[in-house]
Amino acid sequence: MEMEMEMEESQLLNSKKWLAFSRSHRGGILAASFVLAVEVLENLAFLANASNLVLYMRKYMHYSPSASANIVTNFMGTAFLLALLGGFLADAFFTCYFIYLISASTEFMGLVILTIQAYIPSLKPPLCDLVNTTRCKEVGGPKEVMLFVGLYLVALGVGGIKGSLAPHGADQFDDSTPQGRRARSSFFNYYVFALACGALVAVTFVVWIEDNKGWHWGFAISTVTILASIPIFLLGSPIYKTKIPEGSPITTLFKVLAAAILNTCKARNSDKTLECFETREFCSYTTDQITGNENGHIKQKQPSTQIPRHSFSWQPNPSNATMYNERSRRG
Repeated sequence: MEMEMEMEESQLLNSKKWLAFSRSHRGGILAASFVLAVEVLENLAFLANASNLVLYMRKYMHYSPSASANIVTNFMGTAFLLALLGGFLADAFFTCYFIYLISASTEFMGLVILTIQAYIPSLKPPLCDLVNTTRCKEVGGPKEVMLFVGLYLVALGVGGIKGSLAPHGADQFDDSTPQGRRARSSFFNYYVFALACGALVAVTFVVWIEDNKGWHWGFAISTVTILASIPIFLLGSPIYKTKIPEGSPITTLFKVLAAAILNTCKARNSDKTLECFETREFCSYTTDQITGNENGHIKQKQPSTQIPRHSFSWQPNPSNATMYNERSRRG
């Protein structure tokens, strides 16, 4: 009886860590298959533009080759660094489920902006001959703002998806059983295969469309692809197993660093105070600031802070007063 009660309590505690929209089926390879399909579409939408974006910056926005490469490098670096933010928010505050939906919507808005700019000629600088680059006018002003807003909305969305989609798929398996651990390991193999499939279509078919049919078609394909991934992801909602946020390891790491810095500062302040008491010096200021006024009288400036306790005290000496009176009479 005791063993059965302990098992029921452990199952109850584990169930409190998970959310599901259906009580009969939770997780499993069927739920993870929706994640794999979404990853194919998401990676296609991202790499279709990122792999060929230098040419777009050079040919249509008239940036120099070095500036184009720098823009694309910053864009891709920002996208992958923001995956840390997406994973942190999914672990600490939200769930992977909601982070993906928010991130996919953000990426969709960025791709819509880029598609509109690529389609409307007035939102781009005028065409020029790339051989004679002296007549090429680089994009600037509101057009440049529109370009970078679209790019970094895409980067923000990609970062959130990269940090939440794979953990959401892994959460569909129970790691407390050998079968669940084997299924989770197989899921990551399939996940990498899904990444490769999306990249293959992106760098072959979509890149060919961009070079031969126009960049507005390439951006439009990416826009439709990421839009289609959202309802596909929502189709698995009845069987998803979603983990409740319980805090992130990054939060614990920052707490440890903050506590270490605080303790170091306290130790330094205590050492300085102890040295002050031992040497009988003023801790509030280093030297007595003495100045003279126009009449030749000496005046000592008052310290801005109080003298600490147990420094030293001044007591009047009667002999000093007698010597002062005798000198004044002689004078």
